[in-house]
Amino acid sequence: MSSRYLPALILATVCCTQSGMAQNASPGGPAETQSSSSSTTQLLDQLRAHEARIKELEEKLAALMEKQQAQAASTSGNSAAPAEASIPVAQAPEPPAEHEHTIQLPGGGPALKIRGFADFNMDFGPVANSLIFPLPSPVHNTFQFGEIDLFLSSKLSPRISFVSEIIYGSDASNEWGLDIERLQLTYKVNPYFQVSGGRYHTSIGYYNTTFHHGTWFQTATGRPFMYYFEDSGGILPIHGVGITSTGLVPGTGRLGLHWIAEVSNGRTSDPDKAPVQNFLSDKNHKAFNIAAYIKPQWLSGLQAGGSFYRDRFTPPGIPHIDQDISSLYVVYNNGTWELMNEGVLISNHSDGASRSFNSPLTYVQLSRKFGAFRPYTRFQYVNVPAADPLNIFKGRYDGPSVGLRMDFTEYAALKVQYNRIYQRDVSAQDGLDMQVAFTF
Repeated sequence: MSSRYLPALILATVCCTQSGMAQNASPGGPAETQSSSSSTTQLLDQLRAHEARIKELEEKLAALMEKQQAQAASTSGNSAAPAEASIPVAQAPEPPAEHEHTIQLPGGGPALKIRGFADFNMDFGPVANSLIFPLPSPVHNTFQFGEIDLFLSSKLSPRISFVSEIIYGSDASNEWGLDIERLQLTYKVNPYFQVSGGRYHTSIGYYNTTFHHGTWFQTATGRPFMYYFEDSGGILPIHGVGITSTGLVPGTGRLGLHWIAEVSNGRTSDPDKAPVQNFLSDKNHKAFNIAAYIKPQWLSGLQAGGSFYRDRFTPPGIPHIDQDISSLYVVYNNGTWELMNEGVLISNHSDGASRSFNSPLTYVQLSRKFGAFRPYTRFQYVNVPAADPLNIFKGRYDGPSVGLRMDFTEYAALKVQYNRIYQRDVSAQDGLDMQVAFTF
C-alpha cells in the first residue's frame, strides 16, 4: 500500500473505533448503569492502547516518508550518489548482499556488517610476488599466505556511516603483523556533498580508489607496481590521515561529474619512520589533493578523471622538497570488457635546486570475461631518476604481465600470472604467481 494512504487509514480507524466505543458506552438500562464505572475504565484502557498504536504508526509513517525523500534526492539529477566513505567509484565486483555477516549487540544499537577476504599464493621467481618489492636476495620458490582482510561497516544513522579495513598479514621478515589500513567516519548530507574523517585511500588516479586490500576484487594477482602500498616499496602516497570529501556536481546528471577534495598529514619526511603519519605529524604543512571524474550515463562503464596532489617535505639535514603529483585516467568496465589506462607524473623539487626530478608512472590493463574465465594482460612502466632526492625506489621498472582468472565458485577465484620485468642495469627477470583469492 502506498504511504500517502496511510494517514487516511489511521484517521478512519480511529473514528470507527471511537464511534463503536461511544455506542457501547451509551446507557441503555439499569444493568449498564450499575457497571458504568467498570465500562469507563475499560474504555479508557482501550483509548490508551489505540493512542499508543496510532503513535507507533505515525513514527513508522515519518520514517517511511524520510526514506522516500532520501531516495528521491539520491536520484535527482538522473545520477547516482557517490559510493560509501571516500570511495567515489566501485567498479570492482562485490559479494552478494546475503554474503554479509551482521552482528547486533545486545540491547540494540547499530548493526555491524563484516566481510572477509584472503589469498594464498605459490611464487616462482624474483618478480612473482604481488605484494612487496624488492624482496631480499636470493629469492626462492615459496608458498605464501598474503593478507587476511576484515572489512567492517556500520550505519549509525541515515546520514552517518563507518567503515574500516583491518589487515593481518606477514612480510619479508616472516613475522605476522596487524594493520588498520582504513578507518573512516562519513557524514553524507546529500548526493552533492559528503565528508569523511580518518585514514583513507587517497584519490590519486583510479586504481587506488577502486581496489583496496582484498585481492579477490582485483582481476590480477596484485596491484600495478606504481600503486604498491607505502610499506611494501610503493612510491605514491596511497593512504592519507585527514579529511576527504566528495559529491556530484549539480546539474551534471547525464555527464556524472563528481568532485573530490582532501587534506591530510601526508607522508613522513624521515625515511626511517613509518611512511603514513597516523598519530603525529612531522610538519605543520598539510598535503592536499583535488580530483574530478565523470561517469556518463550514455556509456555505462566509462569513467575518466584526473587529480592533483601537493605536499612539502622537511627531511633532516637537507633542503625542503616540494612534491607535485598529477594523474589522468580513462577506464571502461562493463562487466565483460575491462580496459584501464592510467598515467601519473611525480615532480620533486628541492629548495634552491635548478631543476625538478620528474618520474613518469603508467600502466595499461586489458581483460575479457568468457563465462568463469577472464584472461588478462598488463603492461607497466615506472622510471625514477637516480638522483631523485625523495623517492625510495630509483631506476626503471617496466614489462608485461599475462594471466588468467578463473572463478571456480561464487566466492573464490584461481589466478595464474606470468611477469617479465626489465630494470635499468639489471638483467630481465621472470616470475610466475599462482593465487587463490576468496571472500568469506
